[in-house]
Amino acid sequence: MAYIGQADIANVIDSVNLIAMTDDWAQGTVNTTVLNNILQLASDSADALVSSIYDVPFTSPVPVKIYNASIIFAAEMLYQRRLQPQESNPMKGQADFWRAELMKVNEGQLSLDGQFRRSVKPIITKTTRTRVNTNFF
Repeated sequence: MAYIGQADIANVIDSVNLIAMTDDWAQGTVNTTVLNNILQLASDSADALVSSIYDVPFTSPVPVKIYNASIIFAAEMLYQRRLQPQESNPMKGQADFWRAELMKVNEGQLSLDGQFRRSVKPIITKTTRTRVNTNFF
């Protein structure tokens, strides 16, 4: 199940544009099938970026970073459906920010949220060299 819904996307994309982005058959309404598929893909994309150290999918409550990233990823996907090849996606900058942020979480540089435990403990290695150890190759 997707972490976000149509109401969450409404904070980023207004209803007129949302209809234009999903209405493939010119019926004048939001195509909920298309929208729900995109919302699920966006949630899966956010999960994929942290799945190596966290058990996904998350249960309620969803971490705020995952929730916000899912909204931005969905908006980027919705814009991408209607852009011409020469047009740039207005959500790409924000989506790239969230991808980088979640990759830092995945690498252990940032925490996801205080409530969630990693499924894999981070391993920190430390190398020390002495004068006797001259084998650098």
